[in-house]
Amino acid sequence: MSRAIDLIVIHCSATPNGRWTSTLDIDHWHRQAGFRRGDRARSLLNPDLTAIGYHWAIYTNGARATGRGPLEDGAHATHQRANHRGLGLCLIGTDKFTLPQWYALKDQVEFLCGKYGVPRQFAHAGNGYTGVCGHRDLGAPKTCPGFAVADWLRGGMVPLAGHIFEGA
Repeated sequence: MSRAIDLIVIHCSATPNGRWTSTLDIDHWHRQAGFRRGDRARSLLNPDLTAIGYHWAIYTNGARATGRGPLEDGAHATHQRANHRGLGLCLIGTDKFTLPQWYALKDQVEFLCGKYGVPRQFAHAGNGYTGVCGHRDLGAPKTCPGFAVADWLRGGMVPLAGHIFEGA
């Protein structure tokens, strides 16, 4: 398996901010939505995750969990280019994320940009959707990932005011 990767799409799980949600939960939702992973891909990584569409999830404690393998097409956006040439990262929550999540997101995006040569720029139609964007930036009628990825990138990938979960 190999594929060109030039896009990173940031998602949210659309679950209550701060609530624990696992890749098994996401896999269950995606299976109910009709997503399926191929047998070969499952034999290479996470055989118990039969349907998850994302490549990584970032938990509220900042830990990263793998979903699909990076060389496996995603199932995380209706924009087919995003699935075929992109990697999907899912922040657990809706629009406010813990500081460990923000730091893990920055680290993961920097790592993936370096590893795959993805430009550290906002991806949009004008640049052929090359770079980093949010799910909503691909035309999805959603607010996902709950913040403006363009602002986050422009601000040096620091946590955005108003989008930090501080707990109950």
